[in-house]
Amino acid sequence: MAEDTEIPDVRVLESLGIVIGEAKNLSSAKDIYCTIKLDQEEVYKTEVKEKTQSPFWSEEYTFDVPREFRTLSFYVYEKDWLKRSNSSIVGKVALRRDELHRLQNKDQWFPLRPVDSDSEVQGQVQVEIKLVEVVSESGQPTISLLVQCLEGNGLTIVQGRCDPYANVTLCSITRNDTKRTKVRKKTVNPQFDECFTFELSKGVNERHQFSPVDEELCNLELRISLWNSWSSLGGDVFIGEVRIPIGAIDLAADRPHKAWYFLQPRESSKSNNKSDIGSLRVRINYTEDHVFPSQYYEQLRDIMLESVKVEPTSASAIHILGELVKDKIRPARALVRLFHYHNRVVPMLKALTDYEVSRTSSDPNTIFRGNSLASKCVDEYMKLDGLYYLYDTLQMLLDDIFENKKPCEVDPTKLKDGENLETNMANLEGYVEQAYQAIVDSAMACPTGMCEMFYYLKEAALKHFPDEPYARYSAVSGFVFLRFFAPAILSPKLFNLRNDNPDENVARTLKMVSKAVQTLGNHVNPDKLNANMKEEYMAPLYSTLLNREHVEGIRRFLDVVSSSSLARAKTIEAPIVLKEGFMTKRAQGRNKMGVGVKNFKKRWFKLTNHELSYAKFKDTEQPTCCCFWRIESKPLCVIPVSNVLAVERLEEESFQMKFMFQVVQPERALYIQANNCVEEKEWIDILSNICKTNTNRLHYYHPAAFKNGHWIWGLPRSITLDIDPDREMEKIHSLFLNNIEKLEKQQDACAGLSVYQGEPLPQPPIAIDDVKACFGTVNNLLGQIISLEQEHKKYLKLKQRRTEYGSKQAPIGQEVYNSYH
Repeated sequence: MAEDTEIPDVRVLESLGIVIGEAKNLSSAKDIYCTIKLDQEEVYKTEVKEKTQSPFWSEEYTFDVPREFRTLSFYVYEKDWLKRSNSSIVGKVALRRDELHRLQNKDQWFPLRPVDSDSEVQGQVQVEIKLVEVVSESGQPTISLLVQCLEGNGLTIVQGRCDPYANVTLCSITRNDTKRTKVRKKTVNPQFDECFTFELSKGVNERHQFSPVDEELCNLELRISLWNSWSSLGGDVFIGEVRIPIGAIDLAADRPHKAWYFLQPRESSKSNNKSDIGSLRVRINYTEDHVFPSQYYEQLRDIMLESVKVEPTSASAIHILGELVKDKIRPARALVRLFHYHNRVVPMLKALTDYEVSRTSSDPNTIFRGNSLASKCVDEYMKLDGLYYLYDTLQMLLDDIFENKKPCEVDPTKLKDGENLETNMANLEGYVEQAYQAIVDSAMACPTGMCEMFYYLKEAALKHFPDEPYARYSAVSGFVFLRFFAPAILSPKLFNLRNDNPDENVARTLKMVSKAVQTLGNHVNPDKLNANMKEEYMAPLYSTLLNREHVEGIRRFLDVVSSSSLARAKTIEAPIVLKEGFMTKRAQGRNKMGVGVKNFKKRWFKLTNHELSYAKFKDTEQPTCCCFWRIESKPLCVIPVSNVLAVERLEEESFQMKFMFQVVQPERALYIQANNCVEEKEWIDILSNICKTNTNRLHYYHPAAFKNGHWIWGLPRSITLDIDPDREMEKIHSLFLNNIEKLEKQQDACAGLSVYQGEPLPQPPIAIDDVKACFGTVNNLLGQIISLEQEHKKYLKLKQRRTEYGSKQAPIGQEVYNSYH
């Protein structure tokens, strides 16, 4: 027998990128919206589309999955504006977690299914079954079946309540004996621990002594059905059931059958679930990373980080990775985050952009206009390093557009009744001028790292195009205007500049302002201002916008942000709102008092780059008895970011509440409850990121409450940073592994060229500038990729060998009825 090997401490990290596209063929034209749920927990809700049978959303939501889940569901609702109760459900799409891998990043239509108690089944139940010999009241020995209903886990909540009980039934053609547990109040994880005895036979003989193949046992089926006790709903609500054929389990006398089972719908519901109530188009990108400890990635990490020193750049590991992968965003994101963590991101960007500029044709206007690895890496770096800069620059403009909703349509064919073309043009010009002024005035606030990167871009353009004086401007403006400011104006929610989606009119305004900003960035030469207009109705705007004054302003802005002075301060004085929303907080420093005192209250939280605060009401809206008045709502509490020592989630046992996290201050801790698991993680991540440079920040935390000057319980844990370098290394390893055949062909091509004797050779997957350098890099990469994959396979084998079928980690009955097919 092989020696038992210790399983490494592997973290399983999941993320979901979802685009909710549209629905079609709904039964009637109603006000429709869609939600995303992990199991039964809602984590996202779209905008309401009014009076339509085919609502179009095209809303994107990306998040790290903060907990285990079994089902990803999409619910389509009809909004009822008059009723306070929940909107009516049109239908849903439910996808099992193990199905998501084969839906990778593809738009797919799914039929909507009706929603009832059977389609909402989820959770598990643990049971123990054994045969026992007992003596009846008459003194006769009998064989009985002892069934113990132990506990449930993750049961369905119905309208905010779950008071479960279990019916235990032993049935066959000739019998149907049912017994019932007590009701367990207000819990989705009930502890039943109740035993029931079912008599099987009278008069024991050799044939009937504890035999699992006994004729009577083979015909018996044990059914355990769970119900939500709620008479106000017109009767108890079905939660789920388990059917166990007694003859199919091993019931040896000395070994009872004890296992976890997934709950299933009733058999009668399966044939009634298919009806044509519409369909939903979604795109899902699901990733699951098995992240090993850092030492496993050490050698591959060194190869990647040393890429900035490899000459030529085409022989470096980062360039090879970019050439192997078709979708450049995935390697770009992992590389930028990895190199950023190790403070080498600017040298990496310099190496990639220098190489791309050197390969650019004679036209300087084509610099970085393609979707190369270099351009995608710069895009990702600007999003990572320039988030706060975007907030500071564009927040006032976006708030003005969203709140004032001035009509800006200048296409005569799209004007609405009552709108005036001249007024709309004036409104649009005002917004574009506001955007222009905000951008050019923000030059001194541009982050130092971005300035350094823009400086290298400018120098590379000057070196490659010495006779083109405006090439240095085109190289920088192609990123800062076309790939940074313009996309952020067009889709502010994707850049986390707004929490809400724009309505149709606001979206149109954003699109036209974004186009104008993009056009400004394209014109850095004041002698060439003849823009080719695809939309003739935009010509009057551009005739006033594209003048020498504006172009000179753009050039001055580009000169400043691409300055070689790297030591200048970039402090942003104005507070930037990073995240805000309603959450529930626990009263700070308050002991439990008499009846009527609420320890937990709903508050409006706001986080800026300076402070965390909370108030009774949202922004400046404060309700009175009958209406809303626009008056100032002062914060009830303000915590400077410099006073935040740690931000971490709490274990549920601390307050018997989910989604709790703590903000630790020098004197006390603030306890906050988010609305769901995804929101909890987002708040923790952004709070940790904004305060991680605090000199007094704790290096360890306790996953429990801090009361009366000490921690309730728990061992200290290490504080996590915003970037997880090991996870980025795992993503890089996966990208190489998925393209290992190309990498092996590249190795063969290098080997063939090194002994070339004049015969034709197959075309290598990647162009080779230096055979020896390329072969060395590819050879080292293959060695590390194969070695890491062997560790993954060994880990999965060990995990599978130690995972018992029927345990809580691997319940029986994985096949689930409520999937989409």
